[in-house]
Amino acid sequence: MRVLALDTSSAAVIAAVVDVDDGGVNGLAERVTVNAKAHGELLAPSVDACLADAGITPRDLSAIVAGVGPGPFTGLRVGLVTAAAMADALGVPSYGVCSLDA
Repeated sequence: MRVLALDTSSAAVIAAVVDVDDGGVNGLAERVTVNAKAHGELLAPSVDACLADAGITPRDLSAIVAGVGPGPFTGLRVGLVTAAAMADALGVPSYGVCSLDA
């Protein structure tokens, strides 16, 4: 299954596309940009770039995973709302993961 992973719980804006199967997790694309004041401006372009690098469209995703912190409220809100909105629009599940565990 193809999964989009997002984390905005720190100064970094992170987006990645991974394949998850019985053999484990295989990274297909990732973007990491450190800018504590531009999560809202950087996340969507990072997602677009990851999808393009992986050669897939949003409809190819099976799930969305987002880091839930701990972290500053504004950064977390950007990632969580993006994950929830994309999952709802695509009709796929979304999952929250403790950013420290991920």
